[in-house]
Amino acid sequence: MPVVLRRPAATLVCVAVTLSATACSPHLGDLPQAEILGRAIRATESAKSVTVHTDALSWGTPMKGHLSHDSRGNCTATMSYGPAGTAEMIMIDNKDVYLRRDEALLRMQERHRSPKDLEALIEDLRGRWTKPPLDGPDAPDELALCGGKRTPGEERTPTGLENGWDDASAKAEATTIDGQKALKLAKPVGSDGETTTVYIAAEGPPYLLKIVNTRGEMPGTTTYSRYNRPVEAKAPQAKDVVVTD
Repeated sequence: MPVVLRRPAATLVCVAVTLSATACSPHLGDLPQAEILGRAIRATESAKSVTVHTDALSWGTPMKGHLSHDSRGNCTATMSYGPAGTAEMIMIDNKDVYLRRDEALLRMQERHRSPKDLEALIEDLRGRWTKPPLDGPDAPDELALCGGKRTPGEERTPTGLENGWDDASAKAEATTIDGQKALKLAKPVGSDGETTTVYIAAEGPPYLLKIVNTRGEMPGTTTYSRYNRPVEAKAPQAKDVVVTD
């Protein structure tokens, strides 16, 4: 997943994970931080499904997101860009996608239209879904929320986990997250108090549980939950879908 994207969908894109294969260790806490983190990322990628919740600031803009997706290509996502508005997306079997934008987001994204055309569009789409293409120039940026519309070669590392974890003197700390045994890894970034703290499951597969970024460009909290649970992605009723040109 991209490390940082300079567009509204960045936060969830940075934390959504590709689903592949991995292994785990029964003595995870004895390993160096970098190896623990690598195993956690691979374990998270191997899950059949995961839910990711983000509450962060992106260059001063409050952003809240909720994403559930699975290895079959099912996905539901909601992303709020503060006063700029909210987008919702549903993807089914990695082929059918539905997008709903609230009025605030429509006004921002469609501001190139004439006032008359913009008002007509808002009236037509208010509370309704569109069925955009999955690729090509007309594919919406919001597809990145569900793993689509990525630039070839983009990195897929959760933000804050890219580098700087190879300090051999730093050890994982035992703790708990919502009653679950976990390992805490912390990394200072710069000299202004910016830190990245990662919590990893200490029992079972070493899944990512939480990432906390303080200060910096994108401070906030990302939580991972509901691993390997079915993602119920259902198409909206036909009457609620607008067919666009």
